[in-house]
Amino acid sequence: MEFRRLTEAEIPGYLQDVPAMQARFSDFDDLDVSEVGDGNLNFVFLVSHRRDPQQTVVVKQAVPYLRVVGQSWPLTRHRMDIETAALRHFRALCPQHLPEVFHADSDMSLVVMERLRDHRILRGALLDGHTFDSVAAHLSTFMAHSLFHGSDLYLTPAAKRDAVKRFTNVELCKITEDLIFTHPYDDSPTNSYNPALPRDAIDRIQRNPLLRAAVGELKYAFMTRAETLLHGDLHVGSVMVSEKETYVIDPEFAFYGPMGFDIGILLANFFLAWYGQGARAPGGADATHTQDWLLRTAAQCWDGFAQQFMQLWQAHEHGGAGFIGRDLDGASAQAYRDAFMRQVFQDSLGFAGCEMVRRVLGLAKVADIADVADPVARASAETGALRLAERLLLQRHQAGSMQDVLTWVRA
Repeated sequence: MEFRRLTEAEIPGYLQDVPAMQARFSDFDDLDVSEVGDGNLNFVFLVSHRRDPQQTVVVKQAVPYLRVVGQSWPLTRHRMDIETAALRHFRALCPQHLPEVFHADSDMSLVVMERLRDHRILRGALLDGHTFDSVAAHLSTFMAHSLFHGSDLYLTPAAKRDAVKRFTNVELCKITEDLIFTHPYDDSPTNSYNPALPRDAIDRIQRNPLLRAAVGELKYAFMTRAETLLHGDLHVGSVMVSEKETYVIDPEFAFYGPMGFDIGILLANFFLAWYGQGARAPGGADATHTQDWLLRTAAQCWDGFAQQFMQLWQAHEHGGAGFIGRDLDGASAQAYRDAFMRQVFQDSLGFAGCEMVRRVLGLAKVADIADVADPVARASAETGALRLAERLLLQRHQAGSMQDVLTWVRA
């Protein structure tokens, strides 16, 4: 089939020709279709039967350009093949935290998947003051299983090298390299600044040689350390929640990279939300409650990940593909594990700092801060976020635990 971008009117006819959809819809003449994509890359359609809303799916289609910019920024449609493969891979590991894929069409660069009707995007829920007790446990489980099972600690060398090849995601990695590690530090035309943000707050980031060297170190790690299969964009806009369930969506940036990248992106978005809550209602009881939840959840995500990751490692190092248990005695193996986890923790903090700088100075803001109506209050939140980012980048090797980091946030 020749590629074309589907419209709302064309979706029912397309689905009618998909065998997997004939079992999900009683007919295709009374479908309601709405395009709801608010991301930077793709078009997303919600499809439901008007007489039976339980008959519903999501259709996501990639187009050959960056949606947020337009056709002046061309992109390969192959990214949808990678996203679909990543969704299936992660769901096989954590079926309770990934939507089901019903159909994929490489020619049309689209995927049809489960619609999470009773769930909300976590970022929007937080902005409305809702918190969720189970999110930390669920996200730490997802990260532990996804980051461990894609690594050399679990896979055979041949399987790992084959996976790296299958998940080579050149163009979307280039977007990350530019927008997170390069443009925010070069006063690039893609950057945008709150007019109320003091120039010295920007210069403190962009004109600091030590900070830029730290960012260069992390960019090099991002480009060269193919440690495991990453989601690649694991922020609170890529998480859907209900009171009891948490789902991870949108792994279009999936690739093989350093473990700390996914963790750091997630932590950064909790911290950014913390500053945004303070700017929206400083000292208010609702904001304080949400802020407390954000920091507690950030700490629990790391602590839960580290505990579960270590359990998986120890369970598989004898007789599995993992090499450490066979190569080292007990004390040496534990010393290696401890050093390994310290590196992942420090990487996570550094990548969190890069993400925070990007979301304040670069392209693609986060609503937590960017939608603060008062530009002066917004600038205060942005200045705080940049100061924390600076500390995460320059002092990441000095933090011994997440409690140290939370002290930095509150300071």
